[in-house]
Amino acid sequence: MINLKNQIKPLHLAFLVIETQIGVGLFMLPAKVHAAAQGDAWMSVLVGGLLAQLFIVIIWCLSRRFPSRSLYDYLPALLGKYIGKLVQFVYAAYFIFMTSFIMIRFARTIRDWVLIDTPKWVVIGMITSLCIYLVRENLQKITRFFNLTFVFNIVLIIIIAFAYVHVNFLYILPVGQAGLWNITKGAHETMGVLAGYEILLICYPFVTGNSTGKLKAVSIANMFSTFLYAFGVFTSLIVFSPPELKLMPQPLLYMVKSLTYSVIERPDLYFISLWMVSVTTSCMGYFFMASKGVAYVLQQKGNHRKVVPYTAAVVFIISLVIQDEQLINTIGKIISIVGYVIVFAIPLILLMISVLFKVTGAREETR
Repeated sequence: MINLKNQIKPLHLAFLVIETQIGVGLFMLPAKVHAAAQGDAWMSVLVGGLLAQLFIVIIWCLSRRFPSRSLYDYLPALLGKYIGKLVQFVYAAYFIFMTSFIMIRFARTIRDWVLIDTPKWVVIGMITSLCIYLVRENLQKITRFFNLTFVFNIVLIIIIAFAYVHVNFLYILPVGQAGLWNITKGAHETMGVLAGYEILLICYPFVTGNSTGKLKAVSIANMFSTFLYAFGVFTSLIVFSPPELKLMPQPLLYMVKSLTYSVIERPDLYFISLWMVSVTTSCMGYFFMASKGVAYVLQQKGNHRKVVPYTAAVVFIISLVIQDEQLINTIGKIISIVGYVIVFAIPLILLMISVLFKVTGAREETR
């Protein structure tokens, strides 16, 4: 039975997905996509958003066949006890590594731009503590916090828009210069930062309303996230020349730093402060999914609060141990590839098994 305290509305689901999608990739995406698609990088982001929408539909089709169960609940029913338990572990491990990877990138950015002499463990410890504090609560309280922090994304868009006083649209011409293959490569880079919609696999049974409303909520969230990332990439392309972008790992930060205001000095620090909120909520989203998975693996079904400290300890250790930049880049590439398996291949296989063998889940009452 689903506890009423865990139930959320479709609107809250949209905020949950947005805040999980938008995070550490905001600063790094422009340079990564430009390296692959040049002036057509903004097109790559839009293509990535369309691919993400395709994956969302597959996840939705699977979830709606089990309206009262999360992914961790129906895996054993579709794959058997032992294989189902193994896949549960795979998902939990993936979400743990995603949380750790976000924290690693976050800590390095903060070190490079703000807290140069602050030990890495302090920064990671602070964000881990915040995750523990909120993720131990029920889903309603988590989404309420995400609702409040959504406004910071609007402020980020407004700050980026100030750069349009000094732009050159010739930098993106001619449109289509990179070619279809390079645009596709850029879309691959985008898929990693747009990840987060897979939280639907975990939260679907806790969302009130019909299945169509849930699909609309996640689709609108994905559209917003795609627009924000595309806006950031497009702005970077028309502010900096192609040779300049090759030298900037985080173009948006350099762009905001160059802006001048009569009463504000170092606007990039304010920009980073707002971005930190987005990164924290993204960590919390993945931390929540990871703790849910660990709870099922450790036979603590329905009570993820008990395993939150253990999950946090694993995330904290992984984030501290991995320090080499080349290793971090390699792990990032591996995670991006594994991500396709997590959000596309496995849900598609589960959907096919469910349809072929007519395995569904009955809706349970709430309490």
